[in-house]
Amino acid sequence: MKKHYNQLTDKDRHQLELLMIQGKGKTEIAKILGKDRSTIHRELQRGCTFKGKYLSEMTIRKCQKENLKRRRKRKADNPIINEYIEKGLKNKYSPAIISSQMQKNIGYYMGKDAIYDWAYRGNPDLHKYLTRKHKAKIPRNAFKKGQRELIPNRTPIELRPEAANLRVEFGHFEADTIFSCHGSLSALLVVVDRLTRYTKIRKLTRKTSFQTSSQIIFALSEYNLMQLHSITYDNGCENTKHEIVNEKLQTESYFCNPYHSWEKGMVEHVNELIRRWFPKGTNFDRITRKKIQEVENWVNNRPMQVLGFKTPAQKRFEELGVAL
Repeated sequence: MKKHYNQLTDKDRHQLELLMIQGKGKTEIAKILGKDRSTIHRELQRGCTFKGKYLSEMTIRKCQKENLKRRRKRKADNPIINEYIEKGLKNKYSPAIISSQMQKNIGYYMGKDAIYDWAYRGNPDLHKYLTRKHKAKIPRNAFKKGQRELIPNRTPIELRPEAANLRVEFGHFEADTIFSCHGSLSALLVVVDRLTRYTKIRKLTRKTSFQTSSQIIFALSEYNLMQLHSITYDNGCENTKHEIVNEKLQTESYFCNPYHSWEKGMVEHVNELIRRWFPKGTNFDRITRKKIQEVENWVNNRPMQVLGFKTPAQKRFEELGVAL
């Protein structure tokens, strides 16, 4: 018959003490407690005794202390590592960035998954500094609306050149808008280069097609027209004047399939970073252009794992020789 070994509980130890006082033998005690005789023998050897009497309360406290000593220490229990992680998260750095720079800065290493685990379970107060403050993810179609009218003269993303798809050439951009709070007409325009992840943020006092096209032209006007190739949009009505942008900047426009926002995932990721500064419900009417510029600078000078932990500004300099 297969034996099942299990440890003595606190209740077992109290009962063991009473049975010993009653003069029961080890074999009889083992049968009463449903344990192996060797388990009782070892317990009496390593337990606390006084003048040959087994003391259950002292034995329980002794076991509790030993269990605390045996608990595997987590790296984040180190106050140096703990402080470094907390400082990085409060600076709105992702666990991947913190992990990549930890060895160089403080001489310790901790993986990004361990940092996530520490933020969620080891020190739950830190989860509010993560990009996604909750582990649950809202399904993509949770707020899906009815079919909207497609942009006139749109070119589908399937026809976008391979240079843009493979990110081998500067000048292929993704554009999107971030909504203000309910009741406000303002918005933020975000334009991101697919290769370098270099980002431009512009404020729209009204999310109209005229303002959107004008601000895209303004945001990209610092580049030589030879450096501009394509812009990928979603199917929002603010993008209906994309042909004006193409005419001014000599670019081509491509559009995601309806409700396929992940097809321009780079700008969606940058939007999440911007939302760390301007959470949903923020009234962009009250946000100054100076503050928007500060956030743009933060995005462009933030190391990114996908760039080998270089910053978008460094990557752009490598490609164009143009500093921020």
